[in-house]
Amino acid sequence: MGEVEKRYQQLKKKYNLPSLKELVNEFGINPENPDLILHDIINKILENFLDSSKTLESIVFVNPNSLPSQLYEANMIKSKRNEVFELYKKLMSMYWEGERSVINAKEKEMAVFIREVFNDWTKKIKHELMNICELFQKEWKNAKLRGSSSLMYHG
Repeated sequence: MGEVEKRYQQLKKKYNLPSLKELVNEFGINPENPDLILHDIINKILENFLDSSKTLESIVFVNPNSLPSQLYEANMIKSKRNEVFELYKKLMSMYWEGERSVINAKEKEMAVFIREVFNDWTKKIKHELMNICELFQKEWKNAKLRGSSSLMYHG
């Protein structure tokens, strides 16, 4: 067992954290420094959350300069716009909570963040994102080419 794994096992026991394998599977974690393992884990989680939130942001807040794909997708989620916005808010709030825990750099605070985010992710957030992905996958198969005026953002 390497130094990273050994250090994580100590933290896992102390703070009741998910396994490193679970974090790898869910977030693509690849910590390298045993002294910064919690920082590395949180930073990777935050990277994933920021990517997802920016994708949602681009379809909830369309504007005249939005890409055609964003305009199509904004139309696809029209009836679910409030739900998508709620997920966006949740991701952004969690992102900033994680940033705060890294800046504060207190082991217990970072560990609690990892544990709580992992639970939220596996129980709800991941499924909500999957539902949006499935909606887009289905809707894109049935998308029709429209003139640029019908794709324009109107408010």
